[in-house]
Amino acid sequence: MGEQLDSLSHKELQQLENQLDNSLKHIRSRKVNHTTFSHAKTKEKALQEQNKSLEKQILEKQKAKALTQQPHWEQAQTSSSSPPFLLADADHTLNIGCYQGRATIGGEAEAAEVQARINGSILPPWMLNHLNG
Repeated sequence: MGEQLDSLSHKELQQLENQLDNSLKHIRSRKVNHTTFSHAKTKEKALQEQNKSLEKQILEKQKAKALTQQPHWEQAQTSSSSPPFLLADADHTLNIGCYQGRATIGGEAEAAEVQARINGSILPPWMLNHLNG
């Protein structure tokens, strides 16, 4: 309160003043940190609420999109028993690379007609080269 300061020396008064200044700096620093922390918390809560709102919007859009696509899938499944990406009259052999048929005893090439059965599977001509040669 300022009482009993008459007995202090000039040096002791300066030390007391420095202690008061340091205490005020510490208090102000704590107040700034508290205010900054409170502001950050408030901002964080607002961002969390915004994120929740955006997540709800995304989920609603995904549900709406799924509902609009569902009749297309059901129609595709009911219209044919096989998936739409398979062609009914597609050639089920895969020919990769060049196949040059081997000459037979009579000298005729069997390029397109040669097939071998192994374990119930039909092998295309281009695989026969690997088996025979």
